[in-house]
Amino acid sequence: MKTYKYILAIMLGLTVSSMIVSCSEDDGGGESDRGGDKEISDDTNRNSNIALESTNTDVMRLEVPKIRQGQGIYFRSHWATKNNSSSDKVMNYCYEYDASVYHTRWVAFSFDKLTIKVNASRSDQWGEDLSLPSNERLAYTSYSGSGYNRGHLCASQDRVFSTQANAQTFYMSNMSPQMGDFNAYYWAELESIIRKWAYNTDKFKTLYVCKGGTIRADQLKGKIFTTNSKGNPASVAIPKYYFMAILGETQSDTYQSIGFWMEHKDYGYHNTYPPATVMQKHVVSIDELEGLTGIDFFCNLNDKLENNVEKGCNVDAWSWK
Repeated sequence: MKTYKYILAIMLGLTVSSMIVSCSEDDGGGESDRGGDKEISDDTNRNSNIALESTNTDVMRLEVPKIRQGQGIYFRSHWATKNNSSSDKVMNYCYEYDASVYHTRWVAFSFDKLTIKVNASRSDQWGEDLSLPSNERLAYTSYSGSGYNRGHLCASQDRVFSTQANAQTFYMSNMSPQMGDFNAYYWAELESIIRKWAYNTDKFKTLYVCKGGTIRADQLKGKIFTTNSKGNPASVAIPKYYFMAILGETQSDTYQSIGFWMEHKDYGYHNTYPPATVMQKHVVSIDELEGLTGIDFFCNLNDKLENNVEKGCNVDAWSWK
């Protein structure tokens, strides 16, 4: 899917050829592109070359996929205090929102030594996302009583490094209509696995995550007909599938990736979590996930790294205990 060419600035004295990696652990190396602060030469595929409504450099973060452009499509990023006693802020998560279906296409964030810290608990501060236009966002009550949960895309438990960071996960732009047991147990088990990988700091420096639910017309389970924050009619997409794209930067400066694709349905796990190994049946490579979703993941990564790291997936390179 990536045919464009550009050169990543050489870091730590490594050559480009030594940085080529596969989806599993290998002997390549390279420093991660945190927040777009690494020098990268011009390339037509990376997000710096798109025309946005503002000059938001967050689009260059490594976890951010290729941004779409169009009427009613919004890229937004939320920054939060890095802990409860500091005014300094760090990237919490960013997302792409499609107002035509009142649903986010994907959310993206990273786990690193700061954002894996636990300084807060679940806030339950449900509310509107005021960064979106008032007539194109949902109210907290927009689909109450519909039979679907307000399912977090960026999980509450994924962002507990500060109280503000956790509160931002309760914006309605970060919610997706999910079946109750799917949300609370099945999808939640996969989220728990990802957190365990992120907390394994002996192996990973940073874990980059992009996740979401499908909102294409041919990938919907249905729609909820409701009202938006202004009380006007709104139809909210119910995804038929959910996905995750994961890129890990190891302590040895290599990259490995893994994707997940699962149908939004009843898997028979009611009031109980499935064994972690059950999630292996949902594993796909990033290349496969791109074909399924139409999303170009990790487009800001050097092409040679990207092409090699996304083409396959070694399940055994990831822990399932």
